[in-house]
Order: sequence, then C-alpha cells, then structure tokens
Amino acid sequence: MRIALFAIFTSVILRNEILKYDVVIIGGGPSGCACALRLKDSGLKVALIDKYEFPRDKVCGDAIPGRAIKTLNSIDPQYAAAFKKFPAKCVTKKTSLFYKNKTITFSWVLEAYTCARYEFDNFLFSLVREYTKTDIFTSTQADLVSTTEDGISISIKGNNKKFETKLLIGADGAHSVAAKQLAAQTLDRKHHVGSVRAYFTGLANMDSLTTEIYFNKRFLPSYLWVFPLPGDTANVGFGMLSSEISKQKINIRKAIYEFIETSPVLKQKFKDAKHIGELEGFGLPLGSNIKTISGPHFMLCGDAASLIDPATGDGIGNAMLSGKLAAEQAVRCFKENNFSSAFIKSYDNTVIKALGKELKQHYQVQRILSAFPFLFDIIFFVSRSKLLKKLIKKQL
Repeated sequence: MRIALFAIFTSVILRNEILKYDVVIIGGGPSGCACALRLKDSGLKVALIDKYEFPRDKVCGDAIPGRAIKTLNSIDPQYAAAFKKFPAKCVTKKTSLFYKNKTITFSWVLEAYTCARYEFDNFLFSLVREYTKTDIFTSTQADLVSTTEDGISISIKGNNKKFETKLLIGADGAHSVAAKQLAAQTLDRKHHVGSVRAYFTGLANMDSLTTEIYFNKRFLPSYLWVFPLPGDTANVGFGMLSSEISKQKINIRKAIYEFIETSPVLKQKFKDAKHIGELEGFGLPLGSNIKTISGPHFMLCGDAASLIDPATGDGIGNAMLSGKLAAEQAVRCFKENNFSSAFIKSYDNTVIKALGKELKQHYQVQRILSAFPFLFDIIFFVSRSKLLKKLIKKQL
C-alpha cells in the first residue's frame, strides 16, 4: 500500500515538474551558444534547451565569416584558438564572382572559414558543455511560451515539464517559438529569402581557399553559391527573395538545376559531380526590416531576431554577435533587477548600432540591383577598376 501511494505521489510530482532558472536560452545554435558562453562567469543560473540531440544538422550555406570568429575571440580568446585547431573546416581567403563569363575575385583580410553546420554547431555546443555550468536539455522542444508576473513560463512539447525564468533568450531560429508567441512576428516575404542547399563531391576546378558566387540574368539579383568543404565536398545552394518566388511562381528546387545547366562554367564544373544526400530547403529572415527583438523579460537573437544580411546571406556572424550582446544585457538586467521592456530596449539599440546601418545599406544595394539588373553588366565590365572592387568588397 505504501509503495502504491509513493508511486502515485511520485507520478504527480513528475507530471508537474517546474524547473526555475535566472536565464533560459531556447536554441543551441551559434547565437544561443554565444550567449551561454558569454554568461559563463555571470553567476547566473542558466539553462539551454534545444529540440534536437547534438550533433545535429542545420541547413545552411556553411560559411563562417570573420565576424563570427571575431565575436568568439572577444568572448574568450581560447575559444577562437580552439576553432583554429578544429580540423573539420576550410580556410577561405578569396571570393570569386561569376557573371556572363566574366569573373571578379576578392581577397579577404579577416580570417574566414567554411565548415558544415553539423560540425560547427557541435563545436560551439561542446564549448558550452566543457567550459560553462549551463544546464543543458536536449530533445526538449519549447511549445508554449507565456509571460507571468515574475518572468516567462515555457511549456515543453510531449511532457508536462515547465521552465520558469526571469529572462528568456529566444535563439531558436527562423521558425522561433519565442518570436511568434512573445513578439508576434510573422513572415514578411519582402524581407525573407527562400533557399535550397545540397552537398556535392567531385566538382571540377575547386580551390579550397575560394568561395564562389554565380549570377544568372534569369534570377538577378539572386545567386548560386559553391562553397568548398573538407574531403573534396562542396556546399551548393541557391536562394531568392520569397516575394519574387511567389510573384514569378518559381520552383527553387528546380531552379538550382536550371541555373547549373544554363551556365557553361557551372555545367563543366558539375560534369562529374556526385550528389550527396538530399536537396533541402530553408528560409532566411533578413535583417532589412528589424522589428521587435525584445520585450519584458525576453530578447531575441540570430535568425529569431531576423538578422541575416540581405546581400551576403550571412547569418552566423550576426547571430553570434547578437547572442553575446543579449548576454551582456542579461547581466545588466540582473544587476539592476530590471526586466522591463523599456530597460531591455537598450539591447535593441545596441544591436541596431552594431548592425543596423550595414543591413540597411546592403538591402538598398539588393533593391537597386533588382530594379536595375543592367548594373551587373556595368559592374563586371569595369571590374578591373581597383576603386570599384574596393566599393563592391565593402558591400559583401
């Protein structure tokens, strides 16, 4: 009888398990991990939850820009040093742009890499495990997120476990539960890109130091990328503004192959190539129209905050920077015991100061090129001009 009562009592407790934390980070990608790493010595009780087990894949272009490494180094130089020793990557020093049999090549000053997100995200996640006291919960998917008197309550899909926190960091990607339920964000096709990505091996004339961008008159100003990865592998992808996909009724899963077939350079490059895995789609919420990225007791980071560069498609560098900035704001919130929307708004201002001007300029460049595609002909015609190359380089 006692055993039966104990079992009933235990089941009731488990059904109503409530886990309380100072900070809960939803999402273990680059922005979530950057946030957790920055909170390392904060003295705060931190939880990081992710719906998957690690390592796990993330559909992406796999380019790791200079800003990502710079941010990692600013959090702790030993993290950046560890990534330099990380073998599953390619160092990239140049980018070549192709259009109508003409090429412009740029050399970069900041260190940059290509690394499959399966590898890169797991690397960052491993840093959080090894160097911080963060409580990690994988296979844990946030379902309902709601405000309470003292903070935020997070229900978990598939069980009755709940998290309660003074401060929520929404780093859960383009389909963020936190962004939808706390900031009422919706898809804006004018500021969103639909993309597809596949892995190939056996591509001709690949240089592991060079990322390649191809433009096609049919799809301007969109582009196809070919990014080298270790093991004679390349990440190949194509993306278009979602409003244009809808307007032109384009099937981007077919368009990527049409792009390759109609380009003499690409057709030769892919002549003996072998497809690895599936062609997978993903969305890119652009930072060309930053909306609500914070509120009472919460902040949004990375793709959840729609911070992807409209011109380059870079999301990882901006994501990691926003994760770091959110962690720094979190420390200020607890220091002042102030979690109001007005106080947390300084996070928005810091993000906009760091990224806003750049994102707006890149959006303007994208719109101009979309409205006047003949500019591509002019740009590539005068591509030998050092001054022009310098101006273009600033926009990439």
